[in-house]
Amino acid sequence: MKIKDFTVGQVVYAFSYEDIALLKGLKPKKYTVAKIGRKYLYAARGEEVNIKTVPDNLLIGFKEPDYTDDFLEENIDYGYKAILFPDMEIAKDYYHKRKLVRFLASGVKWESYTLDELKEIQKILGVQV
Repeated sequence: MKIKDFTVGQVVYAFSYEDIALLKGLKPKKYTVAKIGRKYLYAARGEEVNIKTVPDNLLIGFKEPDYTDDFLEENIDYGYKAILFPDMEIAKDYYHKRKLVRFLASGVKWESYTLDELKEIQKILGVQV
């Protein structure tokens, strides 16, 4: 996801990265995109916001993270960052992906499967060991 994919005036959805990492559910905060720069996107809290009247100190900056293209992250140095999505559908897909990754990493008892079943899973995933 790139900054140029957003437009000024667009309603976007932010989530605490902590909530998504710990699978606490999707509790969105709605923001309105106020400014778009080369490195940062600035958004104002709320859905029905007149972005021309919001002072700069109330705008929250978001940037493209180096490690993923799935979302934008809040530009802060400490604490839990908020992550920004252009719509709820993309946010739900990302949350579902995190749940599946966690489930497949720790929720499945792989030892209970036979060798043939594990080889079939390996074929489906297309990975070599």
